[in-house]
Parts: sequence; structure tokens; C-alpha cells
Amino acid sequence: MKKQNITLPKGDLKSTFSLTTALTVIFLVFLFTFVQFIFMDDVFLLATKLNILDVTSKIQTLDFSNDEYKSELSDYEAEYNVYLEIYSPRDMLIYTSQSNDTIYQGSSEQGGELKPRIMKILSRTENKDGSYYEIRQEMYASAKYLVYGCFFGDDMAMEVYYSVDVIIENAETASIALAVLTFLIVVVIFGFITFISKMISLPIRQIKVTTKNMSDLDFSEKCRSYRIKEIDELSASINTLSDKLSKTLDTLKDENRKLEYDIQAEKKQEKSRRSFIANVSHELKTPIAIIQGYAEGMKLGIGCDSTEEFCDIIIDESQKMNNLIMRLMEYMHLSSGAYKANRSVFNIRELLSEIIESRSLALKEKDVTVVFEIDPSFNGFSDTILVENIFNNYLSNALSHIDFEKVISVTARDVGQSYRVNVFNSGKAIPGTDIENIWQSFYRADKSHSRAEGRFGLGLSFVATTQEIMGEKYGCENVPGGVNFWFDIKKS
Repeated sequence: MKKQNITLPKGDLKSTFSLTTALTVIFLVFLFTFVQFIFMDDVFLLATKLNILDVTSKIQTLDFSNDEYKSELSDYEAEYNVYLEIYSPRDMLIYTSQSNDTIYQGSSEQGGELKPRIMKILSRTENKDGSYYEIRQEMYASAKYLVYGCFFGDDMAMEVYYSVDVIIENAETASIALAVLTFLIVVVIFGFITFISKMISLPIRQIKVTTKNMSDLDFSEKCRSYRIKEIDELSASINTLSDKLSKTLDTLKDENRKLEYDIQAEKKQEKSRRSFIANVSHELKTPIAIIQGYAEGMKLGIGCDSTEEFCDIIIDESQKMNNLIMRLMEYMHLSSGAYKANRSVFNIRELLSEIIESRSLALKEKDVTVVFEIDPSFNGFSDTILVENIFNNYLSNALSHIDFEKVISVTARDVGQSYRVNVFNSGKAIPGTDIENIWQSFYRADKSHSRAEGRFGLGLSFVATTQEIMGEKYGCENVPGGVNFWFDIKKS
């Protein structure tokens, strides 16, 4: 027969704890009440016996040769609520209580002699030392007494009487008092249970909310610190787990973003490579076609009187093709990341002024006015070869597109961590559709500038690649009267 699993209904911690504790308390209270009602009389009987033993021990120390012993015995009777009979010798009554004459037969004194109480013995228990306990009842009444008798001194005896009704009344009074006290204790315990269960369940409910948020990948909420050590340690562990999961998730997100970026970059690079190959093929096809055409013409004897001119054209196209290849190799070496920048401290004004001086002939041929204003105290920290290439590309671009007043202005200003070099040329503005693409390789915004100038559309892409390697900014903007190109040089 297949065993079936019994599933108990689920309850919250507070209800379960309160119910379990309440049932335990109720059971203990019921057990305590049951025991007290069963054994309360015996308990008070035992307590009475102990009191009797206490008073007898004190009586045994009295000096019965002194008449003051009677007042002391009277005090003991009042203190312990007992009745006494003292015998000396053992069969002659020398003292008896006078406070309740109803328990005596007749007068307390007859013929000068004290008479003992005449009572009916209901039960008797003897001890090894000769003492005894008896339950006695009055001959003509229902009153019962617990009597303790013992011998002491040379030849003395005593009997101590204690009312059984008083014992029963005390037991009943104690039972009622205990019942009331038990009820109050139960109320207090239930209040305490409610407080404890709330103190335990509230943190757990708060921890449950936090862990629920964690399951929803929300790690912003943290568990608080609690007074209960185990719950506080659990809270701290959950917070640690939350922090680690949050960091791990952030790392995964960063890695995912990086992966997406790498994928997009790879696609972009692939697209750039294809475009680059197509552009290189296009740029090389023209000089090769020209060289091939003029070489075939010379072979067929076409324009024999122009052989020297044909050779000049072939040499010129070969030089252009060689320049293109050299520029391509330089660009590829820089963009591949194999180039290691050699940074050093240099004076920006001195370096750029030397470059302008080296281009003075080209500037003079185009009748260009150069405005050069750079603070002599500006010292940069960069690769001077790369800076020269960037500035030369900007100058070449400015010379190619200069117009109107034919002014080139070179200035620099402090922009915080770097110096920003500006190269302005008067002329037409770059159209908005082209200004975003001029940094791409083989892109020429002005198609009217032919390859006769030896320009292949690699200069500005070289600038962009160089500045990205150096970790500096660059840009271009149309300004009134012309165009301004700029690049940053890190301060020394």
C-alpha cells in the first residue's frame, strides 16, 4: 500500500508560536491547579506540623521553675494559634490554655487541680522518639484538632492542639488566592507571549519582504539590525548576499553592455574595413589606369612626339600612388594600436611656429595671411611627431579650402587639463550633411578639390585616430567667416 504524505495547514509564525505557547501554558496551569487542589490540604497539614515543632522547641527551653513561664506560653499560643497542655510529671497537668473553655470538661480548675481535655481520638501516629500525632474530636461537638504530644526535660510532657478547621480554611483560602494569582500570571504570560511573538515575527516578515525584493532583482532595500542575535546574524547574512548578488548582477550587466558594444564595434569595423578596401581600390584604380593607358599608348607609338610628357605623367601618377600607399601604411600602423606614443614635454608655440615656417612657401604661393597667437608659457606633454602630423593635416586642409580674405589663424587657450589649439581658415562653411563625416577615411566634403592636390581623404581620419590614442578631444565647427578645426594637447 502506497504511503500517503499528510500535509498540515500552514500558518504564520506569530500564530503558530502563540498557539503552541498558549497550549503549553494552559496545560501547565491545569496541571498546577489540579495538583494544588489535590495536595493543598496535605501541604498545609505539613506546614502546621512544622509550626508545631517550632513552638515545641521553644517551649522546651523555658524555665518551668519560674512562674513567668505561663505568660511566655500564653504568648506562644497567641503567636502560633495553638492550645497547650503541659504535664510535670508526665501525668500531672501543670498548664492548660484558658482562652477557650468549651473544650474543657467543666471548670479549668476543680479542687485546685487542672483537668486535661476530654476528647475522642480519631487517629494516631507515633514517632521513633516517642512523640505522636493524633486527630481528636470534641466529645460533644464536631470540632477536630491536630494534637502533637512529646516528652522533654527530666519528666515533662506536652500536647499542642491546632484546629483542623483552621487548616482546611487556610488551604481553601490559599487555593482561591493561588487561583487568582494563576489567572493573573496567565494574563501576564499571554501578554508576554504576544510581545515575544511580535518581536520575533516582525523582523522575519521584514526579512521576507527584503528577500522578495531580492527575488525581483531589487537590491536597494536592506535588512535592519535586530536585538535578537540569531535574527541579526541572519539579517547581516542576507545583506551580504544582497550586496554580492547586486555586484554580480552589475558586473554581468557591464559585461553584457561591453559585449554588445564589442559586437557593434566589430560590425562597425567590418563595415569600415569593407569601405576602406573599396576606397583604397578606387584610389589605386585611377593612377593604375592612367599609367596603364599612357604606357600602352607609348607602346603603340601613339603621340611619339609626346613621349617625355607621357613619362612625366606616369612618374607623377606613380608618385601619387606611392604617397597613397605610404599614407595608408602610416594610417594602418596608427589605427592598429601597434604604435607606441613617445610622450615628452615641449613648448607648443615653438613647435607649431617651426611647422608654419616650414610651410611658408606654400602659404606665400597662395597669398595667405597667417595670424599666430599662442602664449609662450604653454607647455604640452605629448608625442611631438603625432602633434606635428595633426597640425600639418589641419594646415593642409586649411590651405586647400581657404577663400575670401585668405586668412589662417592659429591660437591656443587653456581648457583645464589641456591646451586647445585652434586652426581657423577663412572660406565657405562645411555643409551640415558633411561635417559629421569628415573624420572618416577617404571622405572628401569638397569633391571639386581633385586628386591633383595629392589629397586622399585620410588626413582628418588620421587626426581622429591620433587623438583617440592620446585620449584627447578634437573637433570642427563652422564660425562666422570660415571654419575652425581644433585639437587638445595635455598639459605638462
